[in-house]
Amino acid sequence: MKKFIKVLITFVFALVTLAPAITFAQDDELNVAIVQLVSHPSLDDINEGIVEGLAEIGYEEGNNLTINQQNSEGDMNLLNTIANQVVSENPDIIFAITTPVAQAFQNATDEIPIMMAGVTDPVGAKLVESIEAPGGNITGVSDAMSLDVQFELLQEILPEATKVGFMYSTNEDNSQLEVEAAAAAAEELGFETQIEGLSSALDMQMVGQNLASQVDVIFIGSDNTIASSFATLLDATDAANIPVITTVATMIEQGALGGVAINQKQIGLQAGLLAKEIVDGSAASDIPVQFVENPETLINPDTVERLGIELPESVTEKAIMIEVE
Repeated sequence: MKKFIKVLITFVFALVTLAPAITFAQDDELNVAIVQLVSHPSLDDINEGIVEGLAEIGYEEGNNLTINQQNSEGDMNLLNTIANQVVSENPDIIFAITTPVAQAFQNATDEIPIMMAGVTDPVGAKLVESIEAPGGNITGVSDAMSLDVQFELLQEILPEATKVGFMYSTNEDNSQLEVEAAAAAAEELGFETQIEGLSSALDMQMVGQNLASQVDVIFIGSDNTIASSFATLLDATDAANIPVITTVATMIEQGALGGVAINQKQIGLQAGLLAKEIVDGSAASDIPVQFVENPETLINPDTVERLGIELPESVTEKAIMIEVE
C-alpha cells in the first residue's frame, strides 16, 4: 500500500511538473473547435482540409471526434464572444482560421492548444515568439510564401507593366504586413507601387475602381475581407481591363489572372495532421510553425481570353491552366 501511495504521489507530481506539455488526456476521443472568421471559398477550403487532416490521424466526426464549428461572419465583436464561449467549453484543441481568429483566442486562453491555419506572419502578428520555437500555446500552419516569384511571373506575362496596385484591409494586421512586403518585392524588381486600404467590404467597389484607373495590374494577398467580396473587385478591374494576380488559388478560380499560389485545403490538411503532435503530448510551444511547400503557378485561361492577354511560352510550359466550372 505504501508503495502504491508513493507511486501515486510521484505520478501526480509529474503531472503538475509537466503541465505545460500535457494538454489533455490521450484517449480515443477528441473534442475540437474550428473557428472561421468569415465564409468564403478559401477559408471554407482550409476548414475542409482540417477535417480531412484529423481523419488521416484517426479522428472522424460521428465516431471519435466532436467538432464545434463556429463562424463570426466578419463580426469582430461576435468573434470575441465566440472565443470566450469556446474556451469555456474547454476543447482539446482550437483550430483558428486566419490571424484575427488566432488573436482573439490568444486573448481568451493561454492554456488550451491553438492550431492556427492561414496566418501569413505569425511572428509579426505576435502570435508566436519565433517560427522554430513558438513559445506559447499557439502553433500551426502559415500561408506565407516567397513574394518575389509573383512579380517575376508578372514580368513574364506583362513585360510592359510598370505600376502595381495593392489593396489590403485596414482591420487585418496580417494583410497590411503582407502587402508591405509584396510592395517591397515589386519595387526591388523595378515596379512602381501604389497601396490602398479599405476599412470594410462596402468600400471595395470604390477603392477597386480608383486603383484600377491608376495601375497596370493589382496584387491581392491573403486578405479575408477582400476575399469575401472578390467578385466586386473583379467587376471593377474587368471594366478597366486590369488583371489581378494573387497568391490564393481560389481567387484565381474565381477570375483573377493567375499567380504563384498555395492550395488552401493543403493549409488545413497540414494543420489537421500537425494536431497529432498535440494529441501525442507535445506542447504547442515546442512545435515549429509549418509552411505549405511547393506552391504552383496557376493561370485562369478564361481570364486570359477575356483580357486579351497572350501568354509567353515560358509561362505556358510551367503553369497549370485551371479548370473553371
